Amino acid sequence: MSFTIAIRGLDAVSAQLNTISNNIANADTVGYKSGRENFSALYVNGAGNGVLDQGTQQSLGTNGAVVSGSSSLDLAISGKGFFVLQDTSGSQKFSRAGYVQVDKDGFLVNNSGLQYKGYPANVTTGPVSPIRVPQTRDNGSLSGINLDEKGNVQATYTNGQTETIGQVALASFANMDQLQPEDGTVWRATQASGAPQFGIAQTGVLGSLHNGSLESSNVDLTSELVSLMSAQRNYQANTKVISTDSSMFTALFQAI
Repeated sequence: MSFTIAIRGLDAVSAQLNTISNNIANADTVGYKSGRENFSALYVNGAGNGVLDQGTQQSLGTNGAVVSGSSSLDLAISGKGFFVLQDTSGSQKFSRAGYVQVDKDGFLVNNSGLQYKGYPANVTTGPVSPIRVPQTRDNGSLSGINLDEKGNVQATYTNGQTETIGQVALASFANMDQLQPEDGTVWRATQASGAPQFGIAQTGVLGSLHNGSLESSNVDLTSELVSLMSAQRNYQANTKVISTDSSMFTALFQAI
């Protein structure tokens, strides 16, 4: 019995150590949300029989600090909103890492090439679609792009014209904790999370935008190191149980 309990304990602590290590490794990753391993007690016929690993839960509701971005186009969210992105297959993704640049086709994209979705100029409801900046306007060529703190995309042309192209959309969820992570900074909606509710910055729970800024990781290194030491002690305790059981069985077999 004790051997089985210790094995379950080792499995659970190993998963916890992996999660903590991943948090520490991503302490400087923009838009990363720290994870926590969840456990439940296991009972058999009313008697304790160790623990079970219930998987990792990311702290999606905890914001990281707002820091200076690498580009004047970068955006950070203060609130519960997510940027709405689209990959090359048309699948919808959500992120808090607000790297913004313009690709060769004029689309607003993040550092992984995912396209930002938003609303056309002067429209703040309805469906969202990828934001594309026209490269020319009335014989003028694109000379600059600016994003303000409401997510408005403004393009400037060599003929002196300035035009608002669209507005970056944000999304919220009824149960954001049930979003499915694709990596540390990109998620997709699930049935449990509920369908995304689209809107713009400074409305509802979506929060506000900070232009020229990024949201840093919300990992607390001090807490992670404390958790790491605790997990290591638990791992050693479980290995000690296994070692003791092994010694007892060896002695028993030798006596027989």
